[in-house]
Amino acid sequence: MKSKGFTLIELLIAMAVFATAGAAVMKTASEHMNSISHLENMTFAAYVAENQLNAVFLEKTWPLKNQQNTVEFANRSWLWQQEIKKTADANFSAVVVKVSLSDNPEKVLYQLQTFVGKPDAER
Repeated sequence: MKSKGFTLIELLIAMAVFATAGAAVMKTASEHMNSISHLENMTFAAYVAENQLNAVFLEKTWPLKNQQNTVEFANRSWLWQQEIKKTADANFSAVVVKVSLSDNPEKVLYQLQTFVGKPDAER
């Protein structure tokens, strides 16, 4: 007599397949959430770096100095570091701004560089 339905072995194999697929979906979702968090941090770090470079342009002081400070932005504390590098032309300096989270200053999330010219009054 042929019975209808699944055998115990068939059910166990089906459960193993679904469990493996479920674990793969959970791992992918977890990695996706981590990448979204990282992209969010990089975007906010870019805003902090751009804000600091805009402040450099508005100051119009010369010579520029290396600086670092913390700033609150998007409910997080950020550390920005401004490094000034000399160029071949004494009327220009390279400004590099590095941004990291204050609780992990070694891990630079974003770095932005531009060149600033000496104000006309000082040339």
